[in-house]
Amino acid sequence: MNSASPLHGIIPIVYTPFDEDDRIDTGDLHRLVDHLIAAGAHGLAAVGSASECHRLTHDERRWLAEETMRAAAGRAPVIVGVSATNRVDSIALARHVAESGARAIFSSPPLQGPTDALALRSYYIALADAVDLPVIVQDAIIPLPLSLFADLTMARPNLSCVKEEVPGETGHRISALRSLCPTLSILSGGVYLIDELARGATGATPGSIGTADLVAAHERFRAGDVAGARARFEHFTPLSFWRRQFPLLGAKEVLRRMGVFTGARLRAPAGEHLDEQDHRELTALTERMGPPF
Repeated sequence: MNSASPLHGIIPIVYTPFDEDDRIDTGDLHRLVDHLIAAGAHGLAAVGSASECHRLTHDERRWLAEETMRAAAGRAPVIVGVSATNRVDSIALARHVAESGARAIFSSPPLQGPTDALALRSYYIALADAVDLPVIVQDAIIPLPLSLFADLTMARPNLSCVKEEVPGETGHRISALRSLCPTLSILSGGVYLIDELARGATGATPGSIGTADLVAAHERFRAGDVAGARARFEHFTPLSFWRRQFPLLGAKEVLRRMGVFTGARLRAPAGEHLDEQDHRELTALTERMGPPF
């Protein structure tokens, strides 16, 4: 994949497993990578916000990126998140993962500093100039002006992809981006996958559960079997809806029940918890759905 290659398909975020001592669990990480690849993932997204990247040290982030690529062992391309509080750290992380074999990087704007259009443009241009990889603009926490995307794609060939997931606006923004930038690769979060694909998304970067369903839905949609795509997507939606109350912990518990993770733990301090009724509801849902989860 060169700096202008399109990105497409289902590329799940790889959750970060932690052991009882709050350290990254290498065994669980490798099992998760194997599980996602076996489910048909078109790629893997490491060190994203759902990987709890902002709770990791920079050394842990670099190690996690390398270890995810090591676990993938060339079976699937790995894209790596480099979001940070400032430009200097993001660029340093980007250069490291580029040297380590990442196939692309993705980043939201810095969490500190100005967020006007000029500052956002300057940040992504600097990131694109730092590496010879596709740079995925993560359009979520700090929404970018839609007009800025056309400018960025013309300014640098490797600014050729966006992950579009602005809450409450994702679908309409995908439609607008497809009209403004016909060659742009558009990834969504996969929450409304069928609608997002119909609007012009080329794929999605969802969480680490439901991968088999989402891959099948994507493949069937691309083959023109919209009804079949919808059926596979709707198999996953009850579980997707249940976990919205506790997005990360709920998904980790599903992976624990599947034997992929040995425990469902968030990096401390954790603000989410499951009570007895949550567990009963999850059991009822999964028994009614049947695999795959």
